[in-house]
Amino acid sequence: MARFRHTVTLDPVPRRWLESCVAALHDLAEGTNAEGARLRLPDGRPVPGLVLVRGGHLEPGAQYRPLREEDGEPDADQCLTVVSWDRRRETALEVVTLDGDPARRTRLVCALGLTSAERPREAWLSATLRSSGGKREKHLGGTGRLHLDLGRWWQATGHGRDPSRAPLSGTLTHPLARVAVTVVPHPAPDGRWRVTVRARLTGRSVARPLLPLATAVLGRRARRACAEALERAAAAWNAQVPELVRKDGERLGAELADALLRP
Repeated sequence: MARFRHTVTLDPVPRRWLESCVAALHDLAEGTNAEGARLRLPDGRPVPGLVLVRGGHLEPGAQYRPLREEDGEPDADQCLTVVSWDRRRETALEVVTLDGDPARRTRLVCALGLTSAERPREAWLSATLRSSGGKREKHLGGTGRLHLDLGRWWQATGHGRDPSRAPLSGTLTHPLARVAVTVVPHPAPDGRWRVTVRARLTGRSVARPLLPLATAVLGRRARRACAEALERAAAAWNAQVPELVRKDGERLGAELADALLRP
């Protein structure tokens, strides 16, 4: 088993700002109309490159596909499905992408959800990659999961109390290894967030007995690389978030609508 810990400082995201953005995104989606397969934004502008291929707009089971550039037909290898859409309870979507290579067909399934849009409490994301073929192909797949408890996050950043469970946690599972990650924030004296990331790596199957040797040889270099990656991510966050949070949810919704119209 190998362990890693590193702390970075992040500019904060206000709770009310996040909640207003979630509401604005739901307003934009719910204000969009379906005319047959075609979609129109609340102001009447058509959404290019995306069509409704099954069900009613935003109803559970509704499916959307992008249009292929070469012939304008729905892309059979990409699909977005509405699993649930209820602002008071849960919003959940699933995105499936298929690799068209017939020699090594891969399937990526991503699911994301939120409880609830009116007062966000939890959010989650999962991804599963599977590849068809022989025994070797199973080592090309894996699963990843993230879970964010927003109540615990706001409690930890607002009052500095240690939560009973990490507000943000995740796992990455491969046939040969498993990584478990926890993220715990605390308020810094200047009002920013001090965020501590912990990771634990365990070997699986034939890789289990090899992990101690790999850790002894590469452990220090791997920890340094992980710390540097986190510092780069924190720098990118701090470069973008202050400007972003100065925009209200309505403005961000308008910018997203404009982005949907770009080719």
